[in-house]
Amino acid sequence: MNHKAPQSRHLLRRAVLTVLTALVTVVALPAVASADTPAAWEKAPHVSGLDYLVVLVLIPGGIALLISLLVSLPSMIHDRGYEPGQSWRAEPEWFGGPQKGVGAAEELSPEQIESAETGRGGTSGQW
Repeated sequence: MNHKAPQSRHLLRRAVLTVLTALVTVVALPAVASADTPAAWEKAPHVSGLDYLVVLVLIPGGIALLISLLVSLPSMIHDRGYEPGQSWRAEPEWFGGPQKGVGAAEELSPEQIESAETGRGGTSGQW
């Protein structure tokens, strides 16, 4: 029994359907876009290039600038933070380190460290 013939017919049918759908979409959508506005609607007022720039560029840009300023303002007003040459004033942090803190790393014995590292490469790669 040959099962390849029904599969190839199915694939051919699917390909023809896909091509026809794409063709109908490409032909039908531009026709909708070229439709004229109804006669009962008022004529839209002319928009100058300056009005266009103000509404679509300056207003969103101004809003983004205002949000950026409001986010940055507290750090501008308060302490300047770390500056080169000063000693570090904050607690040390270890991202991805032991959950008990930096002190927990010093409590581990060399045997515990070696047993955790066997069979593993960098970035948890298996060797």
